[in-house]
Parts: sequence; structure tokens; C-alpha cells
Amino acid sequence: MLESKMISTNEKFKEIYEKYKNLILKIAYDITKDYHLSQDICQKTFEKLYGYQNHVDEERVKSWLVVVASNEARDYCRKGGNYSLLFSGTAELECILECENCIDLHIDQEARRELLGRMMEGLRQKNCNWYEVFLLAEYLEIPRKVIAKQRGVSLSTVDVYLRKAKKWLFAHYQNDYETL
Repeated sequence: MLESKMISTNEKFKEIYEKYKNLILKIAYDITKDYHLSQDICQKTFEKLYGYQNHVDEERVKSWLVVVASNEARDYCRKGGNYSLLFSGTAELECILECENCIDLHIDQEARRELLGRMMEGLRQKNCNWYEVFLLAEYLEIPRKVIAKQRGVSLSTVDVYLRKAKKWLFAHYQNDYETL
């Protein structure tokens, strides 16, 4: 009886893995921008699931995986990209040597994130239409034609919003950007 339960548990785990592995890889890659690291984060995420699978509701397994993978990737980034948090052995030594300036890199990344946040909030307060079109086109990389269709405006209107948003951002944040 116990053996049949273990087999079904392992089969269920394999199903979940096959169903969500690409999603978890994408989430980790989107945050870290490192394919190999995203593979490690994916593996670590599914290792955690394997340990907790009897405690995770089947209906919520996708969201559980997304949260765990996002947290793992953000923890990696928050700690300055210190590979040693995920690897061990010789890979750990190589990665530490590659990342001698992790603190400076982390400070630079935080300063850029903070500036980007101020820029986007300023643009949103200036003009919501500019903000939404800029966000869709530049950040989410949605084609301008699709944006125009979704918003019910012409392509030229989308282009005008983008041009005005960029001009406004340049005028108000150029000095801040250059000092980074």
C-alpha cells in the first residue's frame, strides 16, 4: 500500500515538473538574465516542492512554484549576485572570483532600479496615457500595432505618446541617468 502511494506521488511530481518546468525557468531567467543560473533556481524550486508536495494543495501548486522561484531569483539578485548561495565546490570558487565587485554591482543595480522607479512614477503622474503606452511598448515589448488595437487608437497616436513620453523622460531625468 505504501509503495503504491509513493509511486503515485512520484508520478504526480513528474507531471507537475513537466507541466511547469518551462514557466519556472522563464521566471528565473527574467529576473536573473542568466540561463544557467535559472536552471539551478528551477532545480532548487522543484527540490523544495518535492520536500513539501504533501503540504502543497494541488490547486495552488502553480502559484506556489512561481512564488518560490521568484523568491529564489530575487534573493540571488538582492545578495549581489553571489553565486556561492546556489553552488558548491569548484563552481563556487569560480563564481566568487568572477564577482569580485559584487557590492559595487549591487549598489549600481539598486541605484538604477530606484531611478527607473522614480522615472516611471513621474511619467505616470505626468500623463497616464503616455505611461501605459511607454510601459507596453518599451518594457513589455508589445508591438505598437497591437497596443493601438488594444487601446482603440491609431498607430500614429501610439507613436505620438511614445515620442512625448521619451522626450519628457529625457528632459526630466537625463542628468540623474548620466550621474549613475
